[in-house]
Amino acid sequence: MAQHPVTYILPDELELEGLKKILSESNRLSEDGPVKVRQTYFDSYDWRVWQADGELFQEQGEDKRLCWVERKTHRQLTCQSSDSAPGFAETVPQGQLKERLAPVLEMRVLLPLVHVNQQRNSLRILDFEEKTVARVVLQKNQFSAVKGKNRGDLEGRILLLPLKGYESEFEKLKRQLASLKLRQTEKSLYEDALQGIGRKPGDYSSKLNFRLDPDAPAHVTARQIMLSLLDTLEANIEGTRANLDSEFLHDLRVATRRTRSAMSQIKGVFDPRQLEPFKQGFGWIGQITGETRDLDVYLLNYADYRASLPRAIQDDLEPFHSFLLEHHKTAQAELVKKINSPHFRKTLKSWRSWLEAPAASGDQTPNAMQPTARLADRRISKLYKRVLKDGSNIGADTPAELLHELRKDCKKLRYMMEFFQSLYPKPAIRRLIKALKVILDNLGEFQDLEVQAKSLEDFGAQMLREGAPASALMAMGILVGQLLQRQQQARAEFVELFSAFSSESNQQAFKQLFGAA
Repeated sequence: MAQHPVTYILPDELELEGLKKILSESNRLSEDGPVKVRQTYFDSYDWRVWQADGELFQEQGEDKRLCWVERKTHRQLTCQSSDSAPGFAETVPQGQLKERLAPVLEMRVLLPLVHVNQQRNSLRILDFEEKTVARVVLQKNQFSAVKGKNRGDLEGRILLLPLKGYESEFEKLKRQLASLKLRQTEKSLYEDALQGIGRKPGDYSSKLNFRLDPDAPAHVTARQIMLSLLDTLEANIEGTRANLDSEFLHDLRVATRRTRSAMSQIKGVFDPRQLEPFKQGFGWIGQITGETRDLDVYLLNYADYRASLPRAIQDDLEPFHSFLLEHHKTAQAELVKKINSPHFRKTLKSWRSWLEAPAASGDQTPNAMQPTARLADRRISKLYKRVLKDGSNIGADTPAELLHELRKDCKKLRYMMEFFQSLYPKPAIRRLIKALKVILDNLGEFQDLEVQAKSLEDFGAQMLREGAPASALMAMGILVGQLLQRQQQARAEFVELFSAFSSESNQQAFKQLFGAA
């Protein structure tokens, strides 16, 4: 059975000399000189390394190295030399660390979260042949924020490190340290440092995770949902402005869409005359962010576009890549102007003020005082019946526009189910959301492929006017054909997928959870 490092909190009264004296009574010791290092911990904005049970730090001392630590065991799984701060996974040199990071990060960038300045004193436990059988490391640590002046001392630590082949010696040392009544801790140094700067792992997520009171008045719950969505939107403004990675804008837009859906689908809760200016404001936010996000998607898909072409003409697509980068730069600059505008700031500030203000007229709208659970049941059931009816009427000759409308209704249904999911048994609601996502993925692929094919044709026409070579336009033409072929395949799969979604068992499950509209 593999042994893992063990960490103890260093008591204030125990210093290196005292520890050496205690250990030397029953062990042969060798002391390594003190080492000072600076560790900077990294993760994506949405904590993907942490969610993958990892911690990632860059250590600067005599050498610079980047290390992945297994969160639960505190074992260093892989380390490699690293002269510069990590960013996207593609910038990390080839090796085990990149292989571990790439599928975790995907399109997200690594951000520095906290620094730890550390002084280490290492004691090696020796056997009678002077071989090292275990290590004891005394750590004195200080945290500091990446931005600002927040810094301070952390509790000292004693780290007991096992060595392969010397399991019994390690267990003996554990018993000896346990006899000193040292406090063992499972909390990592990283978690302590984050706590020092007022953060905790997982403190941001774009996923909906409300804890709703089923008996609360609907207008109170609606405000709770919308304030949380506003928090998410605002949390992504800085990253969107700086264009740190494409997911900041993605999450901002998703929060915007969810807000607009909540405004329109949690019906009869607010005075529509008061809500109308905010509907227009969030509609505007959706408009000003659309072009940059579209170009983000094409850039994210570019590697797949290129790989789908015959190898002999893959390089011909490079002018398209340059076109996307140049136009993205222009669109991003325009987006930043809009985000920095007084109108953008006023829209969000007014919306927050309105949501946080006492609901003076809340009981004058028909559903404001309805219990949350009753309103949720009714709205979800009604949306589900509409999706069921419209989806069942789609056949081989149905115009594409009706599939697009069905997708919109499916999105509304999904958002409502996700908003109110805490009111229902978790396994049951998650199973139905998962079933709905299958339909949404299919409809989304159908529409996205149509939009991409049309956009590539438009881009090609624009590139032609700008003097792009014919070879690039021919390669893009091949791509358009491939996209349209995939779109038809998605269309052909719809009927079978919707038949599974609208099965009798799913209908009964919806009825059991939400009742009849």
